[in-house]
Formats: sequence, C-alpha cells, structure tokens
Amino acid sequence: MAKESGQKDVLSLKSVIGFSGNVASGLHYTPCGRFVAFPLGSVVVLKALSSKKHFFLDAGIDKKVSCVAISKDGSYIATGHETPAAFKSEVVVWNLKKAIECISNDVLRSEDCIVHILTQHHKQVQALDFSVDGQYLTSLGGQDDNDLVVWDIGKGIAICGSPAANDLTRCVKWLNQRNDRFVTCGNCHLRVWQICFRTQKLHPVDVCMGSMRRIMQCLCISADDSFAFTGNKTGEVIKFNIERDDIKNFNEQEVHRPSLNCYNKERFSKGVRAVACVVNPTTGNTNVIAGSGDGTVQILNPKLQPIPTHAAKLHGAVTSIALHPDGKSFMAGTGLSQRYSVDVSTFTPELRETCHFGEIHDVKFPQKSSEIFVTASEQDIRVWSAVYNTELLRINVPNLTCYAIDITPSGGSIVSAWSDGKIRSFFPESGKLQFMIPDAHNDAVSSLAINNRDGGNESLWHLVSGGKDGRVRVWKINAKHQTMVHSMKEHRGAINALVCNRDGSQAISASSDGSCIVWDLQKGVRIHALYDATVFHTVCYHPDESQYITGSANNKIGFWDAYDGSPIRFIPGGGSDVTSLDIQSEGTYFVSGSADKNVNVWHYDNGEMISTGQGHSGRISTVAHSPDQNSVISVGSEGGIFIWNLITPQEL
Repeated sequence: MAKESGQKDVLSLKSVIGFSGNVASGLHYTPCGRFVAFPLGSVVVLKALSSKKHFFLDAGIDKKVSCVAISKDGSYIATGHETPAAFKSEVVVWNLKKAIECISNDVLRSEDCIVHILTQHHKQVQALDFSVDGQYLTSLGGQDDNDLVVWDIGKGIAICGSPAANDLTRCVKWLNQRNDRFVTCGNCHLRVWQICFRTQKLHPVDVCMGSMRRIMQCLCISADDSFAFTGNKTGEVIKFNIERDDIKNFNEQEVHRPSLNCYNKERFSKGVRAVACVVNPTTGNTNVIAGSGDGTVQILNPKLQPIPTHAAKLHGAVTSIALHPDGKSFMAGTGLSQRYSVDVSTFTPELRETCHFGEIHDVKFPQKSSEIFVTASEQDIRVWSAVYNTELLRINVPNLTCYAIDITPSGGSIVSAWSDGKIRSFFPESGKLQFMIPDAHNDAVSSLAINNRDGGNESLWHLVSGGKDGRVRVWKINAKHQTMVHSMKEHRGAINALVCNRDGSQAISASSDGSCIVWDLQKGVRIHALYDATVFHTVCYHPDESQYITGSANNKIGFWDAYDGSPIRFIPGGGSDVTSLDIQSEGTYFVSGSADKNVNVWHYDNGEMISTGQGHSGRISTVAHSPDQNSVISVGSEGGIFIWNLITPQEL
C-alpha cells in the first residue's frame, strides 16, 4: 500500500532554492522580523531566517502568484493569482500565525491555514493590501478588470467595490493610521479613497497633477500618512500630499485636496520599480529608498534629492524592497531572482540568495561527489553547493537556453546542449569555454549523454547527442578537435532523453514520436525499439541492464525487457505526465517527477509508491539521486530547486 504524502520518515524536504523575482513587491518580512515570505511559481514560501525551514502556502491553485500582502498585525497573509485566460482569479487569505506554527512542527504545507478563497477579479489580481488593523483587505484587478474590491476578512465577504480609474491602476496601499482610507496609482493618476461603511460605498478624490503625465508603477505611504511616494517608468520618484476632506455632500466646498509636492530631478535609468519609506533616526525625517530597473538602489532625502553615500548597484532590476521591522536594514529582490540584504546605515549590499529566473531543464551530480551539483536553465549553467545551498559558479550564454548537461567521469568538463544547435563544453572551475561543436544538430540540441566506453580517459572520449530534429549522433572528443562518428535518423520527433549503458556499447533514446530506440554505438545501427501510443519523456536502464523503465505523457511508468524490447508491465505514474525518472544505484527504488508537481519514490519490484514529496508549483523537469543515495534533487518549470532527504524503509 502506498504511504500517505507528508511522511517525514521517508521523504522530507531538506532545503529549497528559488524565488519569482519578477513579481512586483513580492518580497516581505513578517512583522516579527523572523520570517520572510516570497513567491515561487504558484505558491508562496514562508522561510524562517534562523533555522532555514520552509512552509509552502499552496491552495492547490495552478496559477502563478501575481502579488503578496501581509497584515501589519501579523495575523494574515494574502496571495493573488493570475490566469492566462479570461477566467476569474483567486485571492487566498491565510492564517499567518498557524503557518508559523507549522514551521515549528516541521510541517511543509497544511490546508488548515487557509482562511478564505475569494473570487471577484478576471484574469489577474494586480495588487493587494491590508488595512492597518487587519480587518479589511483591498484587492485590485489587472488590466482586463481594473476594479477595486474591499473585503471584510472576518466574514470573507466583499463590502464594496468600484472601477479603480479610467486608465490602468497598478498599486494600492492603505494608510498607516486610518482603516477607512487607501491610495491607488497607475497610468497618469493617483487617487485617495475613503470608505463609507454606512452606505458601503467608495469615495475617491483625484490628485491634482497639473500637466504631468506619468505611468506610476510602485507606491508607499509615509508613517504619518501625510505623503505618498510613487515611482514611475520615466525614472522619477514623485511626492504627493494626500490630505483630503472627509466625505462631503455634493454641494459642499472642498478645503483640502491632494496635490503634487515635488519630484527628483536626477532620473533613474530604466524607471523606478520599487519604493519604501524609511525614517532617519537622527532627524526623524522620512526618506525614500528607490530601486530602479538598472539595479540601482538609493536613498532620497525628504526633498527627493539623492544621497550619494547611500547608493548601491544590484544584479537585475529591483522589483521588491522589504524594510525590516527594526528599520535598520532592508531586503531587496531583483528581476533576476537575486535577494540582497542591505544595511541602511552603511548601504553595503550582501547577496543572501540567488537562483534561476527561468525554467530549469536539467540537473546533474558529478559521479564521485554529492556535495555539488549542476543545473541548466535559461541563458546560463550554474554550479551549486549541496551542503550550503549557495551558487559556486555561473556560466552565462546570453539569449540562449541550455536543455541538457552532463559531466565527464573525472569531473573535468561540463558538457551542455543549447537551443542554437551547438554543444558547448566548459571547465568546471573557471567556467571558461573548453570546446564548442557548431551545427551539432540542425535544430536545438535537446539531450546528451557522455559515453563511458573510454574508461574515463580525458584525452579521448565519446559523446552521444539528440536533437529536436530527431537525430541521434555520436561524437569522438579529443583535446584538439571533435569528430562525428555516427548520425542516426529513425525518430520522427524530438529526442527527449538519452541514456548510455554502463560499458558504453549501447544507448537508448526516448522521443516524442511514441518510440524508444536502443542503438548499437559501435556500428551506429538500431538494435530494437519500444513502441507505445504516447510521448516518451524519459527513459532509464536498470542497474543490472536487464530492463528499461520509461515515463510518458499517458501518466504511466513502463517496464520493458532489455532482451527484445517487449513490455513487461505498466503502472500509474501520478496525476499527469511522468517527465523524469532516476533509479537508485542498487536498483531497489526509483524516483519519478511528473507534471502534477509531485516527486514520488517507488519500490522497483512491486511497483508500489513509497512516498510523495510535494513542494513544486510547476511541472517537474528532472529528478536526480546524489551519488551517496542519501538525497534527491528535483528541478521544475517555476525555477525552483528542491533538495529532499531520501531515507528508504530499510534504513528506518
């Protein structure tokens, strides 16, 4: 009988590397300052800063997170989602205190933390914010909706709503001292709203901006509610007076009307993407921290003049600025999924965590080391420490995608397959290019495997590659040149996976055309083929090479006889496509990853599922055992790297 999901004695999460940095203002401290929350695909990760433990806010909604908000009293956290079609998007309200208790109890996820799932907006929830007392939540719809809705959190119902403006509205923020007023901004407008709870209506007042027309994309409010600061695409930070009258009758004259105060003269490059208010402890003045599209983060004084001594350059556009509750430091997130901690007094950025900003296509361990691993993604290859979860080396190839990687037995070369049809090999210590095979395939190179028939000889070795053109090619590699030995074309679809046997005499390729072909690499001919009416995503040899196992788009794991390629049995592999397989070195257990976002551990002989690891928010691309067989790494389409402790029942 398969064991239930979440049993920590069989498969538990050791650590996770990932952050969706393109979500505006997605990075948040909890009010206690001991936890940080950030989006990762369709979930939000709550991470303890001291213990590094994680909790996943996952409501089972397969839609990317578009915004995050935390109540000022630390009771709730809300997440907004987006959908590619014109359907309604959800706002999920979570009990933050329960989620923190789950971290203490080593629970990865729990539906008991969900307070409400609210649906009102179409296609996307653009922004969220809680009132100062945590009683109300304002949600803002995206471009196809552009409506404001105020929710009563206690009852989970909408109090009132209104179109946000005639043009696109991008941000919403509640005042810090009143629970009946909030501010919105967007394309060429800023509005101060007040709620009439008696009539359940919203009353906006537009700020007088004169002749200025700006697209404002971020917003913050001073602690005393006197001013609002916005950042725009032109590169300016604008300061507004937001004092307004209470709700009046139509014939009463206005006394106070919100107005433009000032803006900075020295513009930031590529626009201002994030702003936050910080109080100078010496003078008591409210300064502004601005983050720009070129990675600059700088403090501006109350007159919006830049302070030259308090400026820093980060890697990627600054999309989030989260001020620590003590006001002495802040965390900055960038569009390239980097997270920095910056001390306000010294303004020296410290890189805390880095991760991929796009889909990860492959992951590999060196044959003799479980302490490092290599990942392949959009525009780069990265080498990671599995012990400290830190990036050791980054190999950048701009504007290209790496689909597959492999490492030579000695660890002297990282060989990679790229979307431009080239195979590139890099030195693992320096990241410098070792050699390149141009036009290795007519289309993208989609898979590769290093052949072991040369006994680990670094001066002469062989490589097998597969392309989206359906060809399988064998290459002879030496120090000076690379020669194609065989080119085999029997597949009619892209090659999704390639695996060589132990002595390097054979290889098996899995293709989208519904076949897996076993090749004789010495002669360059087919030995036999496996057929099924599906798309084969992955294939593996059993360690004794008596069987093959396959994962396919029909949600099945197939077991095949290696002697003649006949099918032995098929077992259900999960709720969706089985995208990756990796077998333990002894052949007793194997791990699968699938499009249903689960990592499953299976017993090979009886085909029973032992455990399920949940954490990914997107399709799992690859799973890989560490050489010591103590852990499994899974990577997915959301850009997350999950490291799982693997304890088999024999070890318990």
